Amino acid sequence: MRYAIISDIHGNVEALRAVLHDIESQEIDAILCLGDIVGYYPDPEQCVELIREHAAYSVAGNHDYAAIGKIDTNNFTYYAFEAMEWTKKMLSEESKKYLSLLPMTIEMDGMLFTHATPANPSSFVYIFPNSEKAILEAFSSMVHRINFIGHAHWPFVMTQNDVRIIRCSDRVINIYEDNYYLINVGSIGQPRNFDPRSSYSIYDTDTSQVSLLTVEYDFTVTQQKVLDNKLPPFLAERLAKGR
Repeated sequence: MRYAIISDIHGNVEALRAVLHDIESQEIDAILCLGDIVGYYPDPEQCVELIREHAAYSVAGNHDYAAIGKIDTNNFTYYAFEAMEWTKKMLSEESKKYLSLLPMTIEMDGMLFTHATPANPSSFVYIFPNSEKAILEAFSSMVHRINFIGHAHWPFVMTQNDVRIIRCSDRVINIYEDNYYLINVGSIGQPRNFDPRSSYSIYDTDTSQVSLLTVEYDFTVTQQKVLDNKLPPFLAERLAKGR
């Protein structure tokens, strides 16, 4: 099986379409989404529709649950809060129902898929390469050897061997049976790794390899939509910088 794993679309339909187009050329058996379909950018409804059409499975992200009132947004940043209040008004009842039914985790083929830390998915704790406590808690909690996450908008691969971080310049990662893996697939709609391209991953169960891919898209279209819809201009600016 060849799985495409995508995450953190955040209402950026231009980026999502570009990635889906790239996936079409990769001989993929199933697409899995790790959440945050909505939030920040101006096409939440279209993004939900595309995920419903193309993704075989999806888990919930914190922005998905925020959009339907399942979690409080008081701890959101100013930009996230403002965009979420706007997003809530743009979603149809059908899309809200879809988001409300998304699970926190999916277990499949010996893998675990969550939006945030596998240690406690509903806490939505971020894991970054320097998040020592969160990393140790994640690896201590692991039942599955291969754990895919999103949330941090920063692609990376970690193993439990002294929490070794495999740099994303290594675009194809071999998965070995004696290791446990924590794989962040990056963000489609709002990269923060100083690369404006969208990121996603492919896992091939036959070759036991994870591929980390990037896709270019015309972010200037999304930027103009942000301004046209009077969303915070910073959300447009950051797309060009990938941060």
